[in-house]
Amino acid sequence: MLKFDEKKANEWFFQTEGLPYGYHNFIYGWMDTTRDNLPRDLPNELAPIVFSMLEYIIPTPVYNLFIQGMNKRIGSNCTDMPCVATQAALKMMSIQDVMAIPE
Repeated sequence: MLKFDEKKANEWFFQTEGLPYGYHNFIYGWMDTTRDNLPRDLPNELAPIVFSMLEYIIPTPVYNLFIQGMNKRIGSNCTDMPCVATQAALKMMSIQDVMAIPE
């Protein structure tokens, strides 16, 4: 039987405290394929379009919820959707392709 090691737990916590784990994973829990992530009547291109529009209204949440995850998947440092689209295109990928890459 394993015993809880409080010292190791505290060490791990202090090493990972402040990392943006939740933001990187939040939106991608249901986007795991290039197609068929959204309900049947919604087009697959809807998510990047919605995030592009929301970026002008609430840029920080869009960056935290969407762009950071996209950056992680394509190895970029983009701060906005046009940059993400450009970096994906340079890798011969669509935004939907990038969304389907597992972290």
